[in-house]
Amino acid sequence: MSDPDAKEETGAPKSAEYTDETILWEGKPSQIVNLPTFLWWGGISIAILIFKSMWDDGMATQYPPIVDLIISWSTTGVQVVAVTSMLYAYLAIRYTHTTITHNKIKEVRGITKIFRQELFCEISDVKDVKSPPAGLLALFGLASIVMETSDNDQPTIKIRAIRNRNLVVEQFLPVWRELKVERRGYFSD
Repeated sequence: MSDPDAKEETGAPKSAEYTDETILWEGKPSQIVNLPTFLWWGGISIAILIFKSMWDDGMATQYPPIVDLIISWSTTGVQVVAVTSMLYAYLAIRYTHTTITHNKIKEVRGITKIFRQELFCEISDVKDVKSPPAGLLALFGLASIVMETSDNDQPTIKIRAIRNRNLVVEQFLPVWRELKVERRGYFSD
């Protein structure tokens, strides 16, 4: 049996296999990225509920019944939009998943199979790896990674709001460097 880490007979290290799909990291963003959406629509919902309770407690008596009907339907409509927006934001993050293997970065997005999008990028296509400042995400122990690629389908890969960003980058960089050097002749920019 051959050892994958063994050197070839020429003494050079054995090249990375194109079929090696050993997982370096996989995960999904934290729901903390939805905090602004939840706060915005939560605030609007509370304001609408307060207005509706004041309306029902006596403000409606000085207006014709058609105005009461319009207010009723409008407040219900805004509440439906608020709940739908918060649910969509939650599910969009819930069904976003990123996997980094020894050869590829796979991003899966989409709530249902009809709208699911699976994007693949070769690690050797990654041009640059950036670790932007975490900002408010740092309060929750989260950070993001941004990768610029030469792939037309995915010019930028954003892995948002993950824990232990530095560990992910430390696992990714050696593999990325090895593949860039090895495949430069085949896939040069």
